Amino acid sequence: MDLEWLGRVVGGIGLFLLGVRLMTEGLRVAAGRALEGLLQRATKSRWRALVTGFGLTALVQSSSAVTVAAIGFVNAGLLGLGGALWVVFGSNVGTTVTGWLVSASGVDVDLAAYALPMVGLGALARVVDRRRRFGAIGQAVAGLGLFFLGVGILGDAFRDLATSLEIGGYGAGPLGMAALFAVGIVLTVSMQSSSAAIAVTLSAAAGGLIDLQGAGAMVIGANLGTTSTALISVIGATPAARRTAAGHVVFNLLAAAVALALLPWLLGLIQLGLSFGAGRDVAIAPTLALFHTVFNVLGVLLVWPFASRLEAALARRWVTEEEERSRPRHLDRTVLAVAEVAIEAVHREMERLASHACDIVSGVLAPGAPDAERVRRQVAAFESLGAEISRFGAQLAQPQLSEEASGALSRLLRARRHYDTAVEEAKVVLGLREALVDLSPAATAFEGPLADALRDAASAADPRADGFDLSEAQEAIGRANERFDGSRATLLEETAKGRVDVRTTVASQHLWAECRRAVRHLARGAADLAAVSRP
Repeated sequence: MDLEWLGRVVGGIGLFLLGVRLMTEGLRVAAGRALEGLLQRATKSRWRALVTGFGLTALVQSSSAVTVAAIGFVNAGLLGLGGALWVVFGSNVGTTVTGWLVSASGVDVDLAAYALPMVGLGALARVVDRRRRFGAIGQAVAGLGLFFLGVGILGDAFRDLATSLEIGGYGAGPLGMAALFAVGIVLTVSMQSSSAAIAVTLSAAAGGLIDLQGAGAMVIGANLGTTSTALISVIGATPAARRTAAGHVVFNLLAAAVALALLPWLLGLIQLGLSFGAGRDVAIAPTLALFHTVFNVLGVLLVWPFASRLEAALARRWVTEEEERSRPRHLDRTVLAVAEVAIEAVHREMERLASHACDIVSGVLAPGAPDAERVRRQVAAFESLGAEISRFGAQLAQPQLSEEASGALSRLLRARRHYDTAVEEAKVVLGLREALVDLSPAATAFEGPLADALRDAASAADPRADGFDLSEAQEAIGRANERFDGSRATLLEETAKGRVDVRTTVASQHLWAECRRAVRHLARGAADLAAVSRP
């Protein structure tokens, strides 16, 4: 091992990670609603997602590329966990096509050959169209090209090492099988390509260096080793992407455990079936290719019954603050039969929703530059929780509700509309602050008596805050209104004297009016919540 070899390995990994990041960012910008809809249609059911993963992998001849792409879509928020998992499971079956190609023709498909054209064309598209969808697509294509280039460099760096291993020196028996299983993992991790590792295995088996069972153990190890690509790709990624990678690992571990446990019997049955159909002894390469396919299909069949529980278990891991806040805590279908209990459950969730709305409005009213990305995550959590409340409320809105329960539900739904409006106004405020920062830096800094009064009003309207009092919240809104009127009068006077530009005055008035509307709707929502009697 010399410095040149080490440099190639480090450089290959760097290109790999850079490609994944560029692809994710490009997808996020370029996707839009059209691609999101296409992905949702392609992954609407388990079967569709499974076939999509299989077809894409068979087409590009790389389960790693499809897995990383699926993780990239999850990372970009375009694909849900359930759909991504079945795409990944399908890609495990699709990657077995490479073994069939190698077995049938001996041709090793080299995706790295397409890498440089993809990088060049993608970068050109990005330079030509920096701010539009075409340029973002180019960035994603260039990222995918860098991914292939990094994998190619890693494969070249380790190819001599892989072919120089004394594979035939491992003995038979459990220790020998374990050693060959480990060799398969090491080859795939080293070359970042299970297809390349399986090609080496098929060549070694066809050349008589290892027997059929030893080659089968290496194939299983190579199949498990491909999870390293997914694990590398989620370094610094979102929790949703990490869950997808974890599901990939769980599936491959399950398939590997079953394949190892049934190794001699599966190989025996496959050889028997192939020889019966051919009427003669079959070569070792087709046997291994079919073995690779069979145990991956077997993994799909085994994971199918408990896939929903696996998804639920993964959804509880790496939970962010926003995700935790987006999940209902009190809504349960079992309480729908008792209207009073169900109304109380909705009331409790509405208080949580109100607190989210207050936090969002306070976030856009923060002095200095607001944390726009955090606010957008909070808005997504607010909308998710609100959708759950709406679905529960729709089930609760039955004709047999008592007049009191119906009135309480109407009040809660009206409060929901106020909080929706407050958050929409907050989104407008955030956009205005970002757009007007150069025109009126003093106004967008959110410093001074008016800004302080608005922030106080937003905090006072939080029904879950310690010592919440509706009358105090309404008084805080009154003080904010007084500050708003005084600030407007002063600004108009300064404009009339020529001390403030008219454009600045109009923009500032628009901004502050939106802020006041947001805070007002928080107070109105709090009033509706307080009007609902508690049991």
